[in-house]
Amino acid sequence: MATKASKEIMKEINEKLLLRGIYSNEGIDRASLAKLTGLSPATVTKVVGELIESGLVEETGVADSTGGRKPILLSIQPKKLCVLGLKIGVGYLDYSLTDLFGTVLVSERRLLDNQSPEEVVSATETVLKEWSKVIGESLLGIGIAVSGIVDSLKGVVKNSFLLNWKEVPIAELISERSGKKTFVMNDVDSFALAQFWKGDVNNHKNCVFITLGVGIGGAVAIDGKLHLTGAGSGEFGHMTISQKGNRCTCGSTGCLEAQASFEVLARKVFSRTASSELKELYSSVKATETSEIHYLKRAVEIDRETTIGVFQEYSEDIGTALKNLINIFA
Repeated sequence: MATKASKEIMKEINEKLLLRGIYSNEGIDRASLAKLTGLSPATVTKVVGELIESGLVEETGVADSTGGRKPILLSIQPKKLCVLGLKIGVGYLDYSLTDLFGTVLVSERRLLDNQSPEEVVSATETVLKEWSKVIGESLLGIGIAVSGIVDSLKGVVKNSFLLNWKEVPIAELISERSGKKTFVMNDVDSFALAQFWKGDVNNHKNCVFITLGVGIGGAVAIDGKLHLTGAGSGEFGHMTISQKGNRCTCGSTGCLEAQASFEVLARKVFSRTASSELKELYSSVKATETSEIHYLKRAVEIDRETTIGVFQEYSEDIGTALKNLINIFA
């Protein structure tokens, strides 16, 4: 005889299975849902009824029928639950609260000088308190995007050179403070997933995604699925493009990130320009994307020739790396 605990587990499994089926097949009816999930029609009817009663699912109309009762169509009620997204950048935290269809309800960027794990957890706790009226009791979970090598199954940032994090169980730390399920993944992987879900990838199943900035990252999708190994296989920024290049934060020499990050571009402009204004301005540049972009914008205005020359080298380095990727995946 099944125990009460095992019945609860089975109920939760069935609910998730049906919710996933309805979410992925907007306007599906109960009979089709039973075929899709392999659950019995009686189980589907019972569980769907409970989901409708809870407000997670709604009946949205009827389909045409050649005979008998017209099937009733089902949809997820997107505003019943919400999720919090957190992007941990260099010098900033980006927060977004969305409904289940990805509609942004509220978003905010918070600047941080100290990006220790504890500061990130504390800032997240503050955001949850400040947004409590919007969130109410509807927060389903928290998703975190962070640069570096991430073990998503364990919720651990194995190594993030940009943040100087190593073996940080950030998902557990935030989950303990928030009381909500928390997931973490590499920021470029999360960007790639978002593009498949809400972006412009369309029907392209084999894609390479590249992000450029303070760091340089990459993600690979094969047959519509991200190629994840947990070993940093998509760390595009640490592809070697020069045997005599700069020393990288990872310890290697000539990595793309060490040759073409925004920090390197700003440093090259500083070392080559004759402008005293740019020399002085460089002393105020922080290792953040916002600060480095501001410096490079001013550099174009003040010493266009030098800055364009630096960007020409930048484009050549990026081009070399992209050519290597094409040779690998073509």
